Amino acid sequence: MEEPLGPDRELAAWADGVLARIDAQQGIDEELLAALGRGPSLREETLARMAEAVRAAALGFGPAGCATAAGVPERLLRNWQDGNPAFAAAMSGARALARSHAPEGSDAARPPTPAALLVLLQAIRSGAQHASAAALAGLPRAALYRLRKERPKVDALVLAARRARSRRTERRGGSAYEHRYRLVRLDDAPAHHQGGSRERQI
Repeated sequence: MEEPLGPDRELAAWADGVLARIDAQQGIDEELLAALGRGPSLREETLARMAEAVRAAALGFGPAGCATAAGVPERLLRNWQDGNPAFAAAMSGARALARSHAPEGSDAARPPTPAALLVLLQAIRSGAQHASAAALAGLPRAALYRLRKERPKVDALVLAARRARSRRTERRGGSAYEHRYRLVRLDDAPAHHQGGSRERQI
């Protein structure tokens, strides 16, 4: 891919900076845990991702979009709902909340939201093609094309997500759910796990 020039380079630098700040925000929990002298807990991380899925459901995302927002595979999200009635009820309640606040005339196109843009970028960075990523974010493909054409910053963010995808292919990282090996505590996992404190590499 050619290097952007002039104003395009400035826009690309801005978009790269936005993605870097998103990454920094997502890593803040690890920094706070380190400050407390603690390591990552599978229970705490799972609950945090469950909360992100519930939030996405309340914002009107479908199952795949909720999984993307939570940073987990859709199959894992289904397993959580099947094995945790409280989480399943929370997801159901969040979807009901979204429906209760749906605008009149549900067929009308909804304006894109920051949450939808974030899901779009996360999906692209994870390797999804633009059409699939747009569907996860609840955006018709034509709407994404129009948005990129009318909003240069959105287009710059999409291109930055594509660049980040190639870098991620070279060096895998992220959370316990993204193929990174690290030690996490399993003493208090939420899915009916019982027993003493122990650690596992995942």
